[in-house]
Amino acid sequence: MDSKAAMRQACEKVGIKNIALALNISQTALYNQINDDKRSDLLQRFVDFVNACEDDTPLNWVCEQCNGLFIKNPDIQVKEVKSPTQSISDSLNKFSDVIKEISNAIADQRITLDEAEGIRAKWEELKTLMEAFVLSCEFGYHNKLPFDNNSVSKD
Repeated sequence: MDSKAAMRQACEKVGIKNIALALNISQTALYNQINDDKRSDLLQRFVDFVNACEDDTPLNWVCEQCNGLFIKNPDIQVKEVKSPTQSISDSLNKFSDVIKEISNAIADQRITLDEAEGIRAKWEELKTLMEAFVLSCEFGYHNKLPFDNNSVSKD
């Protein structure tokens, strides 16, 4: 889905009139943002801004403002894809790291902000590792491989 289609879909629920009012812009301006193929729209400009910055901070901020969390998809290189058994083993080890971090944090019956940040960091590592595994499955990297083979080919 392109950015204009995403904006059109998002506007359907509430309506362009209400969104324009909330943004303090004219309905025509919003309609043009959504429908004029010659214009760069708000979403695409934001993507261009983030890419120009080469920093995910704006994405993280937007997600936090919307009560969400930005998780970057891992860049999967075919030569780096692990076997399913190795991926599962690594994931269990990372899960264990999360549990250890939580156990250490609650040892004194409270969790400080620093400890919460440590828990978050371990959790992000686990989520990224699991996302890499799921993506490698979706890309079909495991559909022809024996489970004990660590090498991957594109065949």
